[in-house]
Amino acid sequence: MSGLLASLARHALLLVCALALAGCGSLWPWGGGTKRPEPPMPTAKAGARVAWSLKLPAAGVGFAPVVAGGAVYAASADGTLARVDPDSGRIAWQINAGRKLAAGVGSDGDVVVVAARDGTLLAFGADGKPRWSAPLGAEAVSVPAVGLGLVVLRTSDNRVSAYESISGKRRWSVSRQLPPLVLRQTSAVAIAPGTAFTGLPGGRLVAISLENGAQRWETVVSTPRGANEIERIADVVGSPLVSGREVCAASFQGRVACFEAATGRSLWSRELPAQGGIDVDARLVSVSDERGHVHAFSRSGASVWRQEALARREPSAPLSVGGMLVVGDYQGYLYLLQRDDGAIAARFASDGTPVLSQPAAHQRSALVQTAGGTLLSITLD
Repeated sequence: MSGLLASLARHALLLVCALALAGCGSLWPWGGGTKRPEPPMPTAKAGARVAWSLKLPAAGVGFAPVVAGGAVYAASADGTLARVDPDSGRIAWQINAGRKLAAGVGSDGDVVVVAARDGTLLAFGADGKPRWSAPLGAEAVSVPAVGLGLVVLRTSDNRVSAYESISGKRRWSVSRQLPPLVLRQTSAVAIAPGTAFTGLPGGRLVAISLENGAQRWETVVSTPRGANEIERIADVVGSPLVSGREVCAASFQGRVACFEAATGRSLWSRELPAQGGIDVDARLVSVSDERGHVHAFSRSGASVWRQEALARREPSAPLSVGGMLVVGDYQGYLYLLQRDDGAIAARFASDGTPVLSQPAAHQRSALVQTAGGTLLSITLD
């Protein structure tokens, strides 16, 4: 079991007890192990550069920039919230929410929303001025997803709730039973016209009506299995992604899979112990696994390539931008992988702290936030 715990630590995911085992404490499995491989050198060439970089306070798991309304918004664990110009890196404004934050920022370009550790949802305008606050009743375990007039998120009691983005009034809330152990992670609910898609502990993917919270369908990304509760953890990791008529998701110690968005019917799945979330573009579904390998699958589920050069370097969830995949590692190195064959085409250093969350895209740029708080833009020429 100690080896498995060390593996969980290497993935920068905190294993915590759910309500059924409340009081047993958090498990921080800092493991040892042999020396890690050096960051790999590029084997191909890509025209890319660091367009700008700025320093914000320290972030952590679940803190990633979001691009909305022509601006970049980023938050830090101490409550810092900033609006940044995506082209120049100039800070338009920087405020403090007055509370420590549980996760990163969500925005639709009009309202900017963060969740505090004390269980409060806080909304600001695009000008940085406070709009409203609302009690959640529990700590947020997902980044607030903002869109179509709603703010949707999941809390530590396994409730999914929607709030009106104008007023903060709660529209609906649905609850689910928690398994004995869950992963400590903060990923967003996916919002599409009429429906919210959320991954749940236990490997479930659920489609919920945005109008009233009614369940449209529920399906299995992966089934928990194993000899103990740790081995049976099968939580959906990262955010589900909607692309056209499909929704795709990945699970810890489980699978990557795609489904019909309207019905939940399974289209394909592949056994893969995902480390974080996935990315989907017109041609590929890409994901990093627990060994540090980056995989690309066709939209029909066929394996296209696998890049093993980042083994044991804990690559983040990939981002597809400008014909490349961008991933970061546990030392803050950022890599550009060719989308056609996975070859590493460029490498950049940041501040030496882990890239724990998926980068965000702005035109031909990837926006990355490190655990240490550095926010930077890599632009493809």
